[in-house]
Amino acid sequence: MDIRELFIKHAQGTCTAEEKALLVAWLQENEDAAALPDPEELMAVTSLPVLETAAAERILENILETPVLPVRRNYRPLMIRWVAAAAVVLGLAASTLWWYRPHAQWVNVRTPYAQMRTIHLPDGSTIHLNANSQLKYDSNMQRSSVREVWLQGEAFFEIAPAAAQFTVHAGQGLEVAVLGTRFNITHNDSSIQVVLNSGRVSVKAANNSPMLLLPGEMAVYRGGAQNLQKQAADTLVLTGWKDHVLTFHQTSLQEIAGLIQRHFGVQVVFTAPELSRLQFTGTAPAGNLELLLSILERSLDIRVNKTNGQVVIRPAH
Repeated sequence: MDIRELFIKHAQGTCTAEEKALLVAWLQENEDAAALPDPEELMAVTSLPVLETAAAERILENILETPVLPVRRNYRPLMIRWVAAAAVVLGLAASTLWWYRPHAQWVNVRTPYAQMRTIHLPDGSTIHLNANSQLKYDSNMQRSSVREVWLQGEAFFEIAPAAAQFTVHAGQGLEVAVLGTRFNITHNDSSIQVVLNSGRVSVKAANNSPMLLLPGEMAVYRGGAQNLQKQAADTLVLTGWKDHVLTFHQTSLQEIAGLIQRHFGVQVVFTAPELSRLQFTGTAPAGNLELLLSILERSLDIRVNKTNGQVVIRPAH
């Protein structure tokens, strides 16, 4: 069977895996477009759409760059025209989409305890990553048809408007979809919290319908119960950390203890259960545990000792 018949067989969907491999190898080492079937012949055996010429050029270039066989780059315009007609039909190397979409260049950013970091994405978006958090994204996202990031921990997002939707994956089952907006996501072991400052976002969780948030609202997802709820949000309290200020409004010491453990890696111990229910209203600089503990001690009439990587809170008298 000659190469022309093999191409037509593939377009008809009757090609074997070994024959597909031969097609890829042939494209890598040959530039003889005369050996190819006419584009019209291929399109006659399929109803799939035709790629634009610019897309076909990128596909063929990626084929030629695959280090399987020696590469010959002087392909002719007729070869480009053929790929434009046939690339979708053939689906060579398992997926034409794999050739067409720029290869992902994954970037992983981690922040240590007590440190924050500002990340500027290729699409113009800005992400403020809180302490003890991790963000993963594709450095080629501006060349892709999708914009996606993966978050563990907490981050504040300022998303640049673009034609492609921006999606944040938090935890195992929550997706936040936006076009251009400002919002905060907190992901810990038991729940995920999405707070919207401006714009609109759609929050989708497993076994729940998409939930639309407006500014001043928040969605809380509890993974154990797979429950997604909407409620009012104090954006100053919940997102002030990005400006290096921790703001508390009638916040229990139990909640503050959780924040200290997440952001500073320090366990908080109460010598009496009632101490955990004390409430604090005020502000403190983010990233400074010693000052935060000092403010709590003076405001709530408690004693705080930090020893052996542990914070112990006891009554003042």
